[in-house]
Amino acid sequence: MLREKAFDFWKTYIGLMTKGGVDVPMTNPAVTFTADAKAGEYDDISDEEYYELLDFTEELASFWKKNREATAGAVLLEALVNTDLSLSETDKLAQILAEASERKTYKYIKPEPEFETTFDKTPFDEGEVEWTPQMIYEYLDENVYRQENAKKAAAIMLYNHLKGRRRNMILAGPTGCGKTEIWRSLQKRFPFIKIVNGPQIACDGWKGSYHVKDIFLEEPAEKVKKMLIVIDEADKLFEPSIGSAGVDYSRKIQNEFLKIMDGDKVDFVSEGNDAKKTTIDCSHVSFVFCGSFETLLQNREDKPATIGFFQNTAPDEEAESITIEDLVEYGNVRREIAGRIQQIVALNALTVDDFEHILNSRKQMSPIRQLEKLYMVNLSVDDKTKRILAEKAAGKNLGCRYMRSQIQSMLDEKMFDNPDCRNFKLSLVEEKEEGLPWCAA
Repeated sequence: MLREKAFDFWKTYIGLMTKGGVDVPMTNPAVTFTADAKAGEYDDISDEEYYELLDFTEELASFWKKNREATAGAVLLEALVNTDLSLSETDKLAQILAEASERKTYKYIKPEPEFETTFDKTPFDEGEVEWTPQMIYEYLDENVYRQENAKKAAAIMLYNHLKGRRRNMILAGPTGCGKTEIWRSLQKRFPFIKIVNGPQIACDGWKGSYHVKDIFLEEPAEKVKKMLIVIDEADKLFEPSIGSAGVDYSRKIQNEFLKIMDGDKVDFVSEGNDAKKTTIDCSHVSFVFCGSFETLLQNREDKPATIGFFQNTAPDEEAESITIEDLVEYGNVRREIAGRIQQIVALNALTVDDFEHILNSRKQMSPIRQLEKLYMVNLSVDDKTKRILAEKAAGKNLGCRYMRSQIQSMLDEKMFDNPDCRNFKLSLVEEKEEGLPWCAA
C-alpha cells in the first residue's frame, strides 16, 4: 500500500478507536468498488488509474477477510496483524501509546486538535460524514495559512451547501494569497466542487470553445445537481469584452450564468452531429467567484490597482473594500448577478514572513511536507534558500505554487543522479558540509 493511502487508512481507523467507534460497521471496499464500477463511476479515468485503484481496493479489502462487512475494530486489528513492524518501530509505537495513557491518567493535557479530523470521508466509509463548519475550518487550517475570515466563510458556505442551501460568494484578493487554494484543498474531500478557469469560458455558439454548458455536460448527471462551482479569475470574465459588432460578450456569458443562479431547471444542448438536450435542476448549485478585481479597484479609486489590498490593512477592513454596488458600477457585473451574491470576502496579501512560515510549517500547507509525502523522502532546505523562495513568492505575487515548483525542480535534479536516495539536501546557495547523511550536491 502506498504511504499516502496507508497514512489515511491508519489515521481514520485509529481515530475511530479514540472516538469509541470500535463497533462501527464498515462495508468491504470491494463491494463499494464493484457497485461504482457497474454504475460507470470509473468510465472517465484511464486504464492505468483504474487498475491502480483496483489494486489498492483489493489490498484494502483483505482486511475484511472476505466478509461483506466488519467492525472498525476488527478491520484495524487485521491490518495490524498484516503489518510488518520492526522491533524499533514497535518500541516507538508503544512509547506513543504509553505517553497517551499517562495523559489520560493524570488528565493534564487536552486531546490533540487534529483528532477532530479523523472523521474525514474515505472511499471505504459506509455512511455520510456529518461535517460541521468547525470541522471544515480545521481541515482548511491544515492546508491554508492565515486568511481566517475566508476560511470561516468557506466553511459556512460549504456546510450550507451540504445541507441543500445554495449560496453564492465572492473571494477577492491579490494573486498568490490562497483564495483558490482554499477550494483546491476542499475539492480533495468534496468531489462535487468544480474549479473552472473563468477567462477560458466563451459565449454559447462559439465552436471549439469551452462554454458554460460544458461545466455541466462533461460531468455525471448525479454530480451536476449538487455542484459547487468555483470560477477562478472571475474578475477577468466580468471585464468588458467588446466584439466588432459592439457586443459585450462578457454580458452574454453572464446571462448564461444568471439562468443557473436563478435555481431553475435549465436546458443544455450538446454540440455535434449527435446533439441532444439535457435538462439540469440547478436548485442546489452554488457559485464562488474568485479574483483580484484589480481593474474594479482601479476604476473606483483612479489610483494604483493594489489599493484595497494593503498588506498592513486589518482583515475586517479588507472585507469592506468591495461592495455589491462596486461590482455593478466598476466591475461590469450585471446587477441581477450582483444581487444574488450573499457575501464578499477579501483576503490579505501574504508577506515574506508568511511564506517563510508556510515553508517551516509541519502542516500539509508546506510545499516541503507535500513533496516529502508524495515521494516518501526526507527533505532538508536551508534557511537562506527558504528566505529566497519566500521573498520571490511575496515580491512577485507568485504564491505557494511558485515555491513548490522551485523545490520540485531542485528535487528532480538531485533524484536524477540519486533515484534511490531517501534523504535530500536542497539549496539555492553554495554550501559545502562534510559528513552529511543527505544526497547533497
